[in-house]
Amino acid sequence: MADQASPSSYAQAAFTPVDVAVPPPSLSPPFIDTSASSPSPPPASSPPSDSPPVLFGASELEASRLWNEQRIERRLRGEYERAGQHLSDLVNENLETRLRLNAIRVIGASHTRPSFLRSLFTPFLPSVPSHSYLSPPSPSSDDKDKDRKPQTLRSLLNTTRNLSGLLNQFDIFSEVDASLEASPSVLAENDDVDIVLRVKEASRYFLRTATDIGDGEGNATATARIRNAFGGAEMLEGNLAFGTRTKSAFQLRLDTPLNASPLTRFDLSVFSAQRDLNYYASCSEATRGVQARIRTTTSLGYHELAYDAIHRTISDILPIASLSIRDAAGATVKSSLSHTFLRDTRDDPFLATTGSHLKLKQEFAGLGGDSSFVKAEGEFSSSRSLGGGCSMSLGLRAGALYPLNGKPSLFSDRYHLGGPTSVRMFRPNAMGPKDNGDFIGGDLHWAAGLSLVTPFPLRPLWPLKSHFFINAGKLSSFTDSPTPIKNLLSEPSVTAGMGLMYRHSLVRVEANLGVPLAMGAQEGGVKGLQFGLGLAFL
Repeated sequence: MADQASPSSYAQAAFTPVDVAVPPPSLSPPFIDTSASSPSPPPASSPPSDSPPVLFGASELEASRLWNEQRIERRLRGEYERAGQHLSDLVNENLETRLRLNAIRVIGASHTRPSFLRSLFTPFLPSVPSHSYLSPPSPSSDDKDKDRKPQTLRSLLNTTRNLSGLLNQFDIFSEVDASLEASPSVLAENDDVDIVLRVKEASRYFLRTATDIGDGEGNATATARIRNAFGGAEMLEGNLAFGTRTKSAFQLRLDTPLNASPLTRFDLSVFSAQRDLNYYASCSEATRGVQARIRTTTSLGYHELAYDAIHRTISDILPIASLSIRDAAGATVKSSLSHTFLRDTRDDPFLATTGSHLKLKQEFAGLGGDSSFVKAEGEFSSSRSLGGGCSMSLGLRAGALYPLNGKPSLFSDRYHLGGPTSVRMFRPNAMGPKDNGDFIGGDLHWAAGLSLVTPFPLRPLWPLKSHFFINAGKLSSFTDSPTPIKNLLSEPSVTAGMGLMYRHSLVRVEANLGVPLAMGAQEGGVKGLQFGLGLAFL
């Protein structure tokens, strides 16, 4: 029997270390030198440097700020362009998508009548079905629905653009923002949309005071205006003026569109004026009246149909007044109907280089009152560019007044000719028949003018131009000669000269140096310098 190991020998054998073969470690570079006894800890902070700190100036900071702003702006612009291109592609891909216009909504029109907006939008809305679903639709409505083209995204976008343009033409909204939105109606279908017009109404009240100097007259004027006065694009305007020749003038005018059309309007005005005519006749004239007009614009031009009822009074007769003025003293009434046609293709109404201007007016008086005549007059001008900033313009004016009651025409109805805006180098209204110092006007007249406009020397871009002109014209009456037409065309008055013209934003100003070449013995010519300010020149 083998000897059993004692506990002490067993413990000794268990805890005695035994050598075990260990394979050598496999090392690969790079190696770290660990021969130092103890690695030094990293410094808590970098030692101070003797070099000065780098500082940026204000200009460098501003340049850096601008560079960053431009970089951000370019980035945003690129994102906007990509988003816009994506939206454009999306719209173009769906232009023929079927949609149905359910309603047109306007947001922000607090002072505009709903009935006025309804009359504007009704032509753009589809036909409305019968109110009773028990009664069958009428055959006429079925025919209209068949004839109506199906609505698509393309057609609704065109309708939206047309509606925005229509509202802008009435000049009662300062901002119009149009969009297509899904219809919020509980009865709407998936393809039902609304046109939403978000508008901002323009200022309704306007007040202006001004002073005007021109044609030998100075005026102080005040104008008050109410836009969209009654909620239907109406305009109520009042004018008050005081001046050296127009002693006082007042006008109150109401202007409103007809049939909700921006191209056809009706206005009614009452007016009163007191004018001093002593600069060509020894009297004054007071007028009071009413005028009603219908104005419309067509493809041919502008048309105006007007009715006037005017009470005229010739008074303040001077002691040196002629017999003709004394005979004209007192009150007369004119009741007339007139038509005016205007077509203007000029590039500039004050200083035209191309285009033409045509104005024709016919008037019939005799619907009551003292005046009874037929009057026809016309104006024509044409301008052509000659190159190098030079242009040539030709102007013609003519008119005839034929009395119908067998009596001479009244002083207040006759034509007057002469002045810086008419035949240059004549005093205002100082041409034609004359009686003892008073120019009494005439029944027949014509005037013509030829002008050459050139740039101001050494300053071709200035609004100041130089011009050379020659004017001619004559004013006569049916009682002056047994052959009035022959008398009108013979021995005209002629003037010539040169001067400077300034094109202001509101008017045209001229300073001319000229002389009459031919004139009647009693006409009021001007030799030397003459100033003119107005809207229309010969």
